[in-house]
Amino acid sequence: MSSATMERPKPHTESETKIKTWTFDKDKYPYLAEYAVFMPPPSRPVIGRDREMRRLLASLNRAELSNAFLLGDAGSGKTMLVQGTSEKDTGRIYVEVDLAKMAASENGEDGAVQMASRVKALFDDALQFKQDMQMIQEEEAATKGNGRQKQQVKAPELVMFIDEFHLLVQLSSAAAQAIKPILAESGRRGIKIIAATTFAEFHEFVEKDQALMQRLQRINIREPEKATVVSILKSIAKSHGVLNDVYDHQLFDLIYEYSNRYVPADSQPRKSILMLDSMIGWYRTYPQEYKMDRHLLAEVIFDSTGVQVTFEIDGRYIERKMNERVFSQTFAMKTLEQRLQIAVADLHDKSRPISSFLFTGPTGTGKTETVKGLAALLFGDERAMIRFDMSEYALESSLDRFREELTMKVWNKSHSILLFDEIEKANPAITRLLLQVLDDGRLSNAQGREVSFLNTYIVLTTNAGSEVYENIAHYSQDEEGANGLAEYQKVIRRSLINSDSFAPEIINRMNAIIPFQPLGVKTYEKIIFNKLLRLQQDVYQIHGVQVMIHPDVVVYLVHENNDVDTNTGGARGLVARMDTEVLSPLSRYINKYPEVKHVGIHVNGEMACRNKDIRKSDAYIEVGTVDKKRARRSK
Repeated sequence: MSSATMERPKPHTESETKIKTWTFDKDKYPYLAEYAVFMPPPSRPVIGRDREMRRLLASLNRAELSNAFLLGDAGSGKTMLVQGTSEKDTGRIYVEVDLAKMAASENGEDGAVQMASRVKALFDDALQFKQDMQMIQEEEAATKGNGRQKQQVKAPELVMFIDEFHLLVQLSSAAAQAIKPILAESGRRGIKIIAATTFAEFHEFVEKDQALMQRLQRINIREPEKATVVSILKSIAKSHGVLNDVYDHQLFDLIYEYSNRYVPADSQPRKSILMLDSMIGWYRTYPQEYKMDRHLLAEVIFDSTGVQVTFEIDGRYIERKMNERVFSQTFAMKTLEQRLQIAVADLHDKSRPISSFLFTGPTGTGKTETVKGLAALLFGDERAMIRFDMSEYALESSLDRFREELTMKVWNKSHSILLFDEIEKANPAITRLLLQVLDDGRLSNAQGREVSFLNTYIVLTTNAGSEVYENIAHYSQDEEGANGLAEYQKVIRRSLINSDSFAPEIINRMNAIIPFQPLGVKTYEKIIFNKLLRLQQDVYQIHGVQVMIHPDVVVYLVHENNDVDTNTGGARGLVARMDTEVLSPLSRYINKYPEVKHVGIHVNGEMACRNKDIRKSDAYIEVGTVDKKRARRSK
């Protein structure tokens, strides 16, 4: 055997010194040399894991089935726990097995197929290694006794640490069968196994194999409490020489709190350690620009997550920008702004989502457009909106699918706006699930993984109670109806509570109920004008074609043969009509004549909305060559 470069601290005997400086000989122990290494000491003090270490040592000291199974989320410190235990347990040799390498394909052989034989050969090597250790120690003991007789000496036991243990079961059922007798003989052979994996992977792959589970003593590794994490962070800061450079005594507490809030998918203490480590990197690289303070922490969080911790967007700015995007809903935007001021000040309830809103009103009044605008303003991207069409979850059987889709999307995008469109169409079981999210700010998926909703804004929309809006439609002339709509707040709330299609208990969980008033014809004209203007810009940008649109096109789309009643789809129905009568023929014309550079859109025929003597209008929209007398660019 060759000399090892890694030594265990403070050996007690000469023979122990020799054992702990050896490494695996490739010729004598080829599988140990290929797939295992001696467990290194911990890179830092192991803090706050004394109880888990005691339980682990007690498991290893059992007489027969002396194996342990560590279960904890990624980043909770399972490997560090084993390293810390190995420092205390100086009578054993700890070895770390690379299971992923063992499952890899080599020399044209499928690793998963070869895994069972590799597992058996690995532990055969381990047993041989242990026997060789015993023989060497016996020879050393005899040498010390001046060769009088060969003394019986018990060799140190081996502890094999296998992280990502679920791979064994997931990739090869034969390998799982091969390791069972090894686990069963751990006490007699003196070769102990510490397996480790996450809760989710345990439940998915391992738990169902009861014969395997009976040979491993389960030890749950929970996330450490705040005081422990703060102590770890201070220890790391001290070891790297930056503890005295920390300007803010609350910095370590903030790291813990912000890492929980802004990195919910990872676990403590790792996510706090990585955050501090990143701060140290920036501080060392740019000492003239940064201090070890909360401003650098905010920079690190923004750099890694894209979330602005020092939220500097003024609520009134949001109100103004939203009014520019969503027409004639000044009361709704004002109500929204008042609630967002609380979020901007970071004074919202930290145990619940940042804000929750119920948008109510007729279809096509700007509810979805408001959510898109909020996503763009709050997170810089409309794609931060996650939309669920609740009509797809009308059956109770869809509950599990909804839970999985919801938790998966929020796990992948923890800082987002969740839009639950037409909530009244969801099954009551779905509504009860959302009540849990609104109350607790968290939800577990089918594998038991807890997903945080604390960084989300939740918006529910409903058309329930829309009959109320028929009575207040006279307020809906552009922005003039804002104050009048405020007088109907109690009526709208009562209508929602009394609606058979709406779960009234969800109303009390909302931070704000925001009514969207019916739109008037002036607003419809403004909406369609802006849509046509955007169409002109898109066509020119994509095809280099100038589109000349006669003003009568707006009049035709809004007034001619069009029902603008509050129950007929609102602006959404109007945009659909524009797509059919303008966008479709325009696209066909451009595709048919790709060389064209100018296109005119005008109304052909006389419109009945301008001539009441006409019984039936023969007007229609025509797309073709530019007629300068009838078509001109909209302004």
